[in-house]
Amino acid sequence: MIRKIRVPIQKRSIEKRKNIIDAALKLFNTKGYFNTSMAEIAKEADLAIGGIYAYFKDKKDIFLELVSLYGNTIYNHSVEELSKIKDTNDLDLMIKTTINIILQSHKIFPKFHKEIMILCSMDNEIKYQVREQQKPLLNKYQEEFKNFDLNLKNKSEKNFLLYSLIEDTCHEIIYDEKSILNKNILVEECAEVIKKILL
Repeated sequence: MIRKIRVPIQKRSIEKRKNIIDAALKLFNTKGYFNTSMAEIAKEADLAIGGIYAYFKDKKDIFLELVSLYGNTIYNHSVEELSKIKDTNDLDLMIKTTINIILQSHKIFPKFHKEIMILCSMDNEIKYQVREQQKPLLNKYQEEFKNFDLNLKNKSEKNFLLYSLIEDTCHEIIYDEKSILNKNILVEECAEVIKKILL
């Protein structure tokens, strides 16, 4: 018998589903994905374990939902921070501000972000979900840089390289406690490489 996943309509069902998501995020962000069980999520959400399976197929299904919600949170954070930039005609300022916005966004749910990156390297479905979530944000950043005469040849490949460069820089700064790199210099050098790619 195939189990049917419920799409919540009533307020009580919507709240139950939200409680599951909130509980999972809390546990994934503190314990990690692999160290969290469905039973623990159920307990944290104050539900019987069968209650979770009414809304989600499995733990990965919950994780994919959280990836979407996290992507929306990062997008909204970035849009808000970009709106604070006073001089949008200063390319150096725009690049450094963008790096710093992305750095700050990594601190929203740091352990969960790290879990996303680990699972992206292990699971293509999660990797492609993350890439889909990145597209609106990349489009927003491109929109912010439209005032500059940028080299748009090989745009998709450049976007990939730029995103990878910024992500790795952020990961080095935030997650590597034993890093011997000077964080300020690293941001400066990252900004210089981005400028060279863009121009």
